[in-house]
Amino acid sequence: MKMKHLISTLMIMASLTTATFAFTGCKKSGEQQQAQKYTCTHHPEVVQDTPGTCPKCNMALVEKK
Repeated sequence: MKMKHLISTLMIMASLTTATFAFTGCKKSGEQQQAQKYTCTHHPEVVQDTPGTCPKCNMALVEKK
C-alpha cells in the first residue's frame, strides 16, 4: 500500500514539474524571440529582427549577442 502511495505522489510531482517547465519555457521563448536581433559580421550597423542576408554584401546574418 505504501508503494502505491509513493508512486502516485511521484507521478503527481512529475506532472506538476513538467507543466511548470512547459509554461515558463513558452513564456521565455516568446521573450527571447522578441529580443533576438541579427547582424552582419562585416557590417555591424546592419541589424534585422529576422535571419537573412546582409543587403550590402549578401553574407548570412548571425544572431547578435
